[in-house]
Amino acid sequence: MFHRLSNAFVNLYLIEEPNETNGLTLIDAGLAKSATQLVLRKIAELGRQPNDLKRILITHADADHYGSAAELKAITGARLYASAAEAEAMRQGRTSRKIGGGIFMNAAMGLLERTIMKMPPAQVDDVLVAGQVLPVLGGLHVIASPGHTPEHVSFYAPAHKLLFTGDSLNANSGKLRWIKGSIQWNNDAGLASAREQAKLGAHTVCCGHGVVITGNNIAFPS
Repeated sequence: MFHRLSNAFVNLYLIEEPNETNGLTLIDAGLAKSATQLVLRKIAELGRQPNDLKRILITHADADHYGSAAELKAITGARLYASAAEAEAMRQGRTSRKIGGGIFMNAAMGLLERTIMKMPPAQVDDVLVAGQVLPVLGGLHVIASPGHTPEHVSFYAPAHKLLFTGDSLNANSGKLRWIKGSIQWNNDAGLASAREQAKLGAHTVCCGHGVVITGNNIAFPS
């Protein structure tokens, strides 16, 4: 079972399994400070303790996806996971890519990073690699999905046909999209990643932004 947690404009996913000894798993850590309280409240609602959170999986090093990672790790004792390039960016408290769009876009991003999208440095414990299988949901596969950032990863649970995409796909419009633009690291790589994820056969797709897409509503970008 997973719980979608809405932290302002970004989604976090808390995975709860029947086998309580496996603990809880969080996919992405949301915005600094606010996501910490959101996650801790949800853990309490489930009748669990903070130290039941065993692992925090980060799809990519953007402020809205890892902002609370260091704080949650310190409070819960959970291990923090990310791919190598994203982990290095998190260690330095920055994003893993240069934002395009010229002076205006960079000024806007700089303002956001100084206010609501702060990036406290976070030390990753375990580096994720494509093809790795984590002991979650009967086997959670690490899927390389570069494009939004250089080493963005997604997570797929074949036993449940459940895909967590981070920002490799977007569902704000109610359907799956790859949104081209200057905020992306590489538009061509991103579209290629979306096409590769379409081959997985997911029945439920959980994006970093927007609604959860299920069943006949799933239509990947082509």
